[in-house]
Amino acid sequence: MSLLANRFREKVSKLKDYKMKIETEFGVGYPTGFLNYDFKNGTVIHVNGNDKSMKYYSIGVTDGSMIMVIGRSGSGKTTWVTQAAANIIRPFKTSCVFFDSIEGGITETRMESLTGFRGEKLKEKFIVRNSSITAENFYERMKIIYDLKTDNRPEYEYDTGLYDTSGNRIYKLEPTVYILDSLALLMPEKFTEEEEISGQMSATAAAKMNSMLFKRVIPMLKTANIILFIINHINDNVSINPLQHKKSQVSYLKQDEVLPGGRAAIYLSNNIIRFNDHSKLKSTETFGIDGTLVDLDLVKSRTNKAGQFATLVFNQDIGFDPVLSLFILLKENNRVKGAGAYLYFVDRDDIKFSQKAFKQKLNENIELQDIFMKEVLDVLTSQLDSLDTNQESEMNTDIISTRVLEHLNTLAA
Repeated sequence: MSLLANRFREKVSKLKDYKMKIETEFGVGYPTGFLNYDFKNGTVIHVNGNDKSMKYYSIGVTDGSMIMVIGRSGSGKTTWVTQAAANIIRPFKTSCVFFDSIEGGITETRMESLTGFRGEKLKEKFIVRNSSITAENFYERMKIIYDLKTDNRPEYEYDTGLYDTSGNRIYKLEPTVYILDSLALLMPEKFTEEEEISGQMSATAAAKMNSMLFKRVIPMLKTANIILFIINHINDNVSINPLQHKKSQVSYLKQDEVLPGGRAAIYLSNNIIRFNDHSKLKSTETFGIDGTLVDLDLVKSRTNKAGQFATLVFNQDIGFDPVLSLFILLKENNRVKGAGAYLYFVDRDDIKFSQKAFKQKLNENIELQDIFMKEVLDVLTSQLDSLDTNQESEMNTDIISTRVLEHLNTLAA
């Protein structure tokens, strides 16, 4: 070991300031509850050190990351983020969600339905506000959360049960989720109180404020394990000269599309997810529900390759349906055979079902649950394994997070 590196670590280890001691923190994935998306955004972690040689799947969104969710109005952005946030914090005692709903587009009743938290439990797990939200007090609240968690680390820290690539156990602060809905409406306080509309001047000032805001927030996220979901719109890019072609702000956006709120949030985001809704579903057809199919496009990902997508089933009554979304995944991968009321998985034609009655039969038939979970895991892990460039023979032990297996069992229950 380098003499300077060794002496530096010895010196800072004696300091009281935790921020001086830490080095690069190893990332941990938190499943959103929608496993076809979670695996698309996941990666394979190889552990080789401290007498350990294995690999495991790190899926979902990474601790302390910023995720921007974009799409047209009504595509399900707020619904999905609310469900994902609830799923991320559910296993943890100290975790909660802070929800700044500038658009005020979600009611308490709807939130109860989407999250499964009701009454006092919802108030315990969700801190929601829908008025007096400014760029300044958004930052102030973020700073309060950061200070509370970092000043009292032992109260929030937990053993993840995972290892970094060198075989060291990973300890994290339990995750906190912050939702900002939406970036397009986040303004500095002076412009929310002005009597006259100042037009482009206020838009420019807001973009500058947001740039400073997110540059200051980003370092807090990783240290305090705050996962920030930012919901944003896609606007038309109105050009004075229609013959002048500019590059889009980010890949997989069209030339005539632009994201409001400034560029800083775009390049600082760990993930940008685009919601593309299509294929209407009717209660008299297919799954017997009113809704749509929605593709979640990975416009930007720092844990997997961009350009991929996961198709989810949006049910207008209950939000996104994780079970039916996994059923769609199996159909896309030719794991569903038969036709009409005589569908079955691959070679198990002894257990048949129809699409409309699939969830009911899944709840009633334990053997079907086992078949379903086996096929789902096989498809999800094989897709992730295909992107794994390290296939050394001695690294032959696949460990799937206990939470993932528990989640699959919950879906089938």
